[in-house]
Amino acid sequence: MRTFISAASCFAMATFLTPAASAQQILAQQQTVKFLCLAPAGHVCQITVRTGTSPINFALPSGQRREVPGITPYSDKYCVCDPGPTTPDCKAPRLDHWCMGSWLDVTPGENSQNDTRKNHFARQ
Repeated sequence: MRTFISAASCFAMATFLTPAASAQQILAQQQTVKFLCLAPAGHVCQITVRTGTSPINFALPSGQRREVPGITPYSDKYCVCDPGPTTPDCKAPRLDHWCMGSWLDVTPGENSQNDTRKNHFARQ
């Protein structure tokens, strides 16, 4: 009976600690990622990053950079629109707007691109 209780206790502890270990792994993967707006002069990039906890929304004037903490590269997704705000499908709502065209994985150092014209408007 003691062997059964010991085994059950070990199993219970393992299942209790597993979520904590997963949370620690996620935190270890999170980074501060730098975003740069490469829109034409006078424009403002509206950026939304979908994270595992909550979206991060911010605006960057052309040529400006911002470091954003708590990003999990290759897991979190982002969208850039000009003017904003970003849209749920990351597509331009009108002809006088620009959006990337789809939500992309945050990949530090890569350009975001508009699917139709391959315009480079933002960089991480």
